Amino acid sequence: MQKKRFKIFFGTIAVLFFVILCKLFYIQMIEGGKFSGISNNKRIRTVGIDTLRGTIYDRNGLVLAVDKHSFELTVMYKKLFNAYSCFNQNILPEVSEGRKQGKYHNLCSGCHIDKVMWVEKVAELLDIPYTDIFDKATKIVKKVENIKQAVERKNKRKIRIREETIPHSIASHIPWEKVAKFEVEMLNLPGIQIETNPVRWYPQGDMSSHVIGYVGKLGNGEIQNYNFKKRWFDNLKKSGESESEFFTQKAISMDALIGKSGIEKTYNSSLMGIPGERFEEVTLDTMRVDKLILERPSIPGNNIFLTIDSRIQGIAEKALGNKKGSVIVMDPWNGEVIAIASFPRYNLNTLNADYTALSKNPLKPFLNRPIQSVLPPGSTFKIVTAIAALEENKIDENTHFSCYGSLKVGNIRFRCLTKYGHGLLNVEEAMQYSCNVFFFETAKILGGKLLEKWAKNFGLGNTTDIDLAYEKKGNIPKSRSFSQTINLSIGQGAMLVTPIQMARMIATIANGGWHTKPHILRKISDYKGNTLASNKYELTEKIDISEKNMNIIQHSLRKVVTSGTARKVGLKELHVAGKTGTTQTARENENHAWFVGYAPFEKPKYCFVVVVEHTEGHGAEIAGPIVKKLLIQIGI
Repeated sequence: MQKKRFKIFFGTIAVLFFVILCKLFYIQMIEGGKFSGISNNKRIRTVGIDTLRGTIYDRNGLVLAVDKHSFELTVMYKKLFNAYSCFNQNILPEVSEGRKQGKYHNLCSGCHIDKVMWVEKVAELLDIPYTDIFDKATKIVKKVENIKQAVERKNKRKIRIREETIPHSIASHIPWEKVAKFEVEMLNLPGIQIETNPVRWYPQGDMSSHVIGYVGKLGNGEIQNYNFKKRWFDNLKKSGESESEFFTQKAISMDALIGKSGIEKTYNSSLMGIPGERFEEVTLDTMRVDKLILERPSIPGNNIFLTIDSRIQGIAEKALGNKKGSVIVMDPWNGEVIAIASFPRYNLNTLNADYTALSKNPLKPFLNRPIQSVLPPGSTFKIVTAIAALEENKIDENTHFSCYGSLKVGNIRFRCLTKYGHGLLNVEEAMQYSCNVFFFETAKILGGKLLEKWAKNFGLGNTTDIDLAYEKKGNIPKSRSFSQTINLSIGQGAMLVTPIQMARMIATIANGGWHTKPHILRKISDYKGNTLASNKYELTEKIDISEKNMNIIQHSLRKVVTSGTARKVGLKELHVAGKTGTTQTARENENHAWFVGYAPFEKPKYCFVVVVEHTEGHGAEIAGPIVKKLLIQIGI
């Protein structure tokens, strides 16, 4: 019985194999010519599907950056290469009579008609000079050839790369009416088609431009630099290293946009998403798609929610106006940056068109001043000098020094703000009136090493690790002489800080001595709205400062506003505590005007930093009114 079953089983298998062999014989031997013809006329091609980059929102859900669809014209690489070859060999079209202003030309119809005649038709439909298309073809071909040469050098053999088999964009942002014209003519333009692609759009224009940042395509050097690719595309796919590499190469081959600065750069991997691909059967002579074989859809990027409040950001930018400088508003209890303004700015939507002019602008609009301007802090640093001397028991609240307008150290005379001096002062009064001589005397007994130690305790001269690219460190120099120490005690000399470092410093005073970490990310969510990460920073590390000494400093900063150097600004009723500062520059009659502080004094909600660079005025005179306008409109 068992043998009979085996015989039936093997018999069935034998019959199936025989049927398959017969079918193969029929297809290959009898109808081989038919299918050979089909294979010569048909090809399967892979087309990448762009993914939508994640949206960037402010803390209240206002859109700051989003992808929107745009029409672009794509041409197969072979057609571009042929056009480039003709142009490169100086096979140029002759000027046609009767065309408007000589804008259009007849191409050479005696030869190369199949290679370049499409150029004239496309130029006519786009309403542009045909030479623009040749220029675009030249750029594309040179880029592809550079990639091809790099790949061939690496593999040491001739290779046909993917870029030679796919269509390339020669025109983007095509309006509806021109798209309609192309659709009518598409049958006469094989290898040319209209496609949609995502374009980055910034609804708020130039608001928060340095914070948001901008996107761009990979340069040739970046494409060939493996470490660069890994840095940008790590975490693009987290299920495995091999898949991460696959999607990295896919994104690069599709000319994906990557973040070049700001949040667009810092969180590029989260924002990018995963590109898809489509497998199509095309007819070779017309390059028309016969049927769709398979499609793997793209996955949109994750959404980024910032700590920035667009209302307050707009107020900060308006308060700063056209003064070159920075405004920062931060929560002193958790380090959330509420506003971070820089001037001059640029419009993200017109950046490509404006780039040349912006890059030549002597005001350096690409400089993100809150994190990249390194400046002497001036008298705002007296806060650190006072705390250092109090905590090291070099002075106390009853220590008094006399100010007669200057102090001579060796052959150098260091001057105070007033010609005749402030008289006898303690530390609170010295802070209130910003008396240089008091801090000179303090520096003499404090010494350079302790001054440097406390500057670093507050994080000055070092990056804050805020989640923005290219943050500068600044410099807290080692003091090698009494003269140097005296200069450093009032924030002058070789001492350099950034506005964001000063924001962290004044936040520490406002919250009673706790370290904060300035940050701009609030949370990350996927395209379905699920929260993937939430940035809830808590105060965990405290600087060892006694409550008594902290109270001395806090009350002295309040007196600066009520009856000191900032008394005329009009901040008393807003319950502000702060410190003004004016630092000299290499240019005569030009200063950096500072104002750092927090409000309300009793229970701080915001800390702030305002600095105006290269101005003729002083801290209270120039930065003070900006602070007042800022806080009134915020609603302190």
